[in-house]
Amino acid sequence: MEKKYIDLHIHSVYSDGDKTPKEILEMAEKLKLKYIAITDHENCKAYGELKKEEIRKLYHGKVITGCELMTSFNGVMIEILGYYIEPKIINEWYDKKYAKEEIEKRDTKLLERLLQKAKIENLKIEEKICLPDEIPYTGYFKYMVYEELKKESQNERFFKKYKINNYEEFIRKGLSNPQNPLFIREEDYITGIQEIVNLIHKAGGLAFVAHVYKYQVENHIKFLENMIETVKGIDGVECYYSSFSEEQTQNLEEFCETNKLLKSGGSDYHGKIKPHIQMGKGTGNNKIEEKIIEKWTK
Repeated sequence: MEKKYIDLHIHSVYSDGDKTPKEILEMAEKLKLKYIAITDHENCKAYGELKKEEIRKLYHGKVITGCELMTSFNGVMIEILGYYIEPKIINEWYDKKYAKEEIEKRDTKLLERLLQKAKIENLKIEEKICLPDEIPYTGYFKYMVYEELKKESQNERFFKKYKINNYEEFIRKGLSNPQNPLFIREEDYITGIQEIVNLIHKAGGLAFVAHVYKYQVENHIKFLENMIETVKGIDGVECYYSSFSEEQTQNLEEFCETNKLLKSGGSDYHGKIKPHIQMGKGTGNNKIEEKIIEKWTK
């Protein structure tokens, strides 16, 4: 039988991706993906567009409603993926939690915190950084600061010292890493992990721990074990991901089998912000087969 492939971790223009929902569906159709999920950060706004018949008919595969919600566990910034959720419930939470004035207040404080830490670290920023009148998405200030830091050659020593090679590593190894001098402690401003899992369940969905091996911890499986034991209601783990090695994927598969958890996988496609990642293929040709989600798809 012909193998069928999926991608359940895709971002659109409704967070920090650069493709519209329409463009994502057209790409998924061209790639002949059997299942996709648009998993924007903190919201499900993309699914409003997918209600339009002229857009939805562009893709003949199946769309699982999804989102990716930021939270923390034991002081480490992480993400939880929600699948088969009711978009209205997530969007109502988002509109309250991330109203324009709330985003401005939160991001202004975090930007000030980051710039102060950069100053202490003697990092050079030529241009004064101010939030735009219309903030594209919460956390946009991180990208603004990263772009300015990269312009100055004297900042290269910092990036080399902490082995930061791209924007994603700037977030994981820098801003979200308690051991890095640019750690900004975002957990002060975000929703707790148990509340996030409860929100996903309230929306009728399943909660999956996203890309475990991206988090800056010493023992990822132990970190995951502690999370499963502490937080009630986690349904599964993202076992297949663009940057995972075969060994890492196998470790997560075994963990799910042992703990009776569901498995998921996706590329984390963003477009130009992560140009090394392709939809449905990840960082090469690491396609994800449909069979891994047979236990929980409707």
